[in-house]
Amino acid sequence: MDDNTHNVTHERIMNVAEALFMKRGYSAVRLRDIAEEVGMRHASLYYYVPNGKEQLFVAVLRRSIRRHEQEMTRLIAEAGDDIQAQAYAVSDWLVSQPPLDLVRIVEADLPAIDAATAGELSDMLFRSLTQPLVTALQQAQTAGTVVVESAEMAAMALITLVQSVHHIPLESIPEGRQKFGRSLIDMLLNGWLAR
Repeated sequence: MDDNTHNVTHERIMNVAEALFMKRGYSAVRLRDIAEEVGMRHASLYYYVPNGKEQLFVAVLRRSIRRHEQEMTRLIAEAGDDIQAQAYAVSDWLVSQPPLDLVRIVEADLPAIDAATAGELSDMLFRSLTQPLVTALQQAQTAGTVVVESAEMAAMALITLVQSVHHIPLESIPEGRQKFGRSLIDMLLNGWLAR
């Protein structure tokens, strides 16, 4: 097998595994499910992941986290200095991607793998997902645009609130996920209390 074929197959395995793990969770996915979806024999999958399902799950989750962090960082930079435009960019990205079920990942997936690796992934998950927004919020706070008690808490609130859009049936949000996500951003930025 040449390097190009190996790389293409490995990428296909990663994409299929990510889709299945993110949709069903670590415990509900078998390597056989991934192999079938890729169109290869179950035993052949071990050539690409010799240490099995946990190795594949960890690689998939790391890749997904890095991709989210890189894209959110890029989109925030492209949005300029306006915190609303930056938050819209993050919201648009999150609703356009398969949902990251953070509750399931933390409460079910991570406890099912090696504890040290789970701890590292948990730290990476929250640091990487929040850091682009934390930086944007801190800059907006320095500029006097927003006032937040904790940029970390505000960033996590925004991410979890926008991620919840994936769990609302589309027929309940006729304006679509993107517009609904932006409405949630406006609610966070404007607050609920009359001024």
